[in-house]
Amino acid sequence: MKTVLSGLVIGVSLASTVHASDLQSYLGKVKSLRADFAQTAQGDANAKRQTSYGTLSVQSPNKFHLEYNKPYKQIYVADGQRLWSYDADLEQVTVKLQQGLLANSPATVLSNPADLDKAYKVEALGMSNSTDWFVLTPKGNDSGFESVKLGFNKQKLTVFEMRDSFGQTTRLTFTTMQYNSTINTNSFRFTPPAGVDVIDDTQTNP
Repeated sequence: MKTVLSGLVIGVSLASTVHASDLQSYLGKVKSLRADFAQTAQGDANAKRQTSYGTLSVQSPNKFHLEYNKPYKQIYVADGQRLWSYDADLEQVTVKLQQGLLANSPATVLSNPADLDKAYKVEALGMSNSTDWFVLTPKGNDSGFESVKLGFNKQKLTVFEMRDSFGQTTRLTFTTMQYNSTINTNSFRFTPPAGVDVIDDTQTNP
């Protein structure tokens, strides 16, 4: 992704009654979600903040469509077997086997919400500004990021914040979040546009 990420400190209320187990009640029964988002990114404290906009659709298990529309066009599609990445500016598509691939993407974290506690250590941080906060720390060493923070307002996901292995952070703020709505299956299929370069890293052709 064309992002540089910035750190953010979140204050929490020690008096909050939010528990780690609440994350399952918030997301455990979510089979699909779709939302618009604004993403803010910043390389360091002195760098200019970057903002991009896009849409996210997720179908559990393991399917998602993440699309950036402004200021650049990029698309990430997981069909359950392959992960497709399309960069419109470069006119390039990369395809990789999805199995075992932990992409640095919010869609990957949310594509199987019922199993979050299997892959991550979940901790409740409490409530701040009417938002319940949780932090997820990967149990494995191959995730590509150090932690993820999820913020919920009235049990709806509103903020996704990821800290990568370089200590940088990206933050997505969701709007028009919908749970368990019907999503067209074509959203999770990708056909490379005519004339673009395709880099196939799957090594197999099942």
